[in-house]
Amino acid sequence: MKELYPWRRPVKIPLPSSVKPQLIRHFSIGLLYPVTDELMEVRKKAGLDPIPPTAHRYHEAVEDIQKIVKAMEIDKNMGLDLEKMEYRFND
Repeated sequence: MKELYPWRRPVKIPLPSSVKPQLIRHFSIGLLYPVTDELMEVRKKAGLDPIPPTAHRYHEAVEDIQKIVKAMEIDKNMGLDLEKMEYRFND
């Protein structure tokens, strides 16, 4: 890629501080919101499976999400350490 676009520089993505914890949650459990007991109860009442068909059920999906994030270097551009699930720099 660098051969095609030699003048391209890495771009740091400015993130609002309110978004940072949500992205860590998404990259670590695969869902922006946690599946709580209340949510599972409401899903049962609605006739749905208590656990949504997301990474909460398919744990390998979290690994896929992290592989995509690493391959696209989103973590580096955001300043996120995926191993520690914390940001390297603050705004």
